[in-house]
Amino acid sequence: MKKHLTVALALLAILGLGAGLLPRTALANGAASTRNILLGAGAATYLIIQHNRVVHQREAAAAAQQAAVAQQRNDAWAAYHAAELSAHQEALANAELHKELAFEKSVVAQQQRQLAALHVGANFTHVVATTGSSHGSPQVVASDGIGWGTL
Repeated sequence: MKKHLTVALALLAILGLGAGLLPRTALANGAASTRNILLGAGAATYLIIQHNRVVHQREAAAAAQQAAVAQQRNDAWAAYHAAELSAHQEALANAELHKELAFEKSVVAQQQRQLAALHVGANFTHVVATTGSSHGSPQVVASDGIGWGTL
């Protein structure tokens, strides 16, 4: 029973306090009402503008990030393409060098065959000029051999 009394008193206290919080009819003042409407509309407009600004900043940051990723991808592709082109040009240069080396080897082989056909040994000296010697053997004065023979 004591519980019922406590609950009833608490309910009366809440209703008593709540009566003071119940909405009452407002005294309408035309100027104050218009001012409050304009201030509310201005505040709402300001909040919408700020929200849109934040949204646009986020979208711009996302777009900038996507552009940076695309630029990195394009830079990587350009670097790959440049390296591929460089490797191709190097392969062409190597092929040309191989052709040149093969040609030089064929020229050397041809010259060796010509020398072998002449039956010339390693001590080949082509005598350009000699002097008559009183001892019966000519003395070589000049030759066109490159370091071969004696002078």
